[in-house]
Amino acid sequence: MRLVCPSSEKKTHGLWQITKWVSDHNCLGDLMSNNNASLTSAVIARHIVHSIEDDLGYKVKNIVSHIKEVLKVDVSYKKVWYGRRKAIELVFDSWDSNFAELPKYVDALMQSNQGSVIRWLHHSDSTDQMKTFKYVFWAFGQAIDAFHMCRPVICVDDTHLRGEYKGKLLVAVTQDANNQIIPITYAIVDEDTISSWSWFMEQFRYHVTRDRYPICVISYRHNGIIHAMTHFDYWQEPLAFHRFCLRHVRSNLMTHFKGLHLKRLCWAMGRARQLRK
Repeated sequence: MRLVCPSSEKKTHGLWQITKWVSDHNCLGDLMSNNNASLTSAVIARHIVHSIEDDLGYKVKNIVSHIKEVLKVDVSYKKVWYGRRKAIELVFDSWDSNFAELPKYVDALMQSNQGSVIRWLHHSDSTDQMKTFKYVFWAFGQAIDAFHMCRPVICVDDTHLRGEYKGKLLVAVTQDANNQIIPITYAIVDEDTISSWSWFMEQFRYHVTRDRYPICVISYRHNGIIHAMTHFDYWQEPLAFHRFCLRHVRSNLMTHFKGLHLKRLCWAMGRARQLRK
């Protein structure tokens, strides 16, 4: 399709004059502006929804380049970000609905994995009709059985949860005879506090380790973990031993003392199995 557009009436001679020739027409026009009102975030969402289905990690900057290449329109990062979020909601639904499905999802996991454990902790202001979520802990039966065939050593750590609902994911892992990492337990909590870590370690000891001891726990220097390891009898020597992660120790050392030689010495000392070394 070949079109002549736009045109304007000139006051000097009272005639209409063509000001621009558009040889290749598309519904979005040939505007190269971040303020193109025709290209809304909803339009972007419908355009990329199949790409989001194939790749949830489709980056905003890549979508911007794709829109410019295919639709011949420049678009702002912010508008594409909203379009990407709408596309994700079209495929996976909203944060609210997904979070509301968490109890059903965890229950389905437990029903399909025999021997699994799930424990909920609700806020004190909860009622029988309305329970307010605070913590949830779960461990698959297969992972619990595998732990009792592995070394009696666990590493505990946490990571931030991204999205509309913030929180922390607490994890405990172990190593098998082939030095492969096996995740054992998980917990979603509001923050990594003394309360949440104490609750997590209590659930782990009761539902996973049971009567197996001694256990060695490796962690970073978090007050919540230290509190749990020093205030519960079943996490104290000789039933359990607490050691700090060498990588975190070395990282803390390097913030105060620089030097590659010292960095290597720290690692060598931490890995030494004999006191004389």
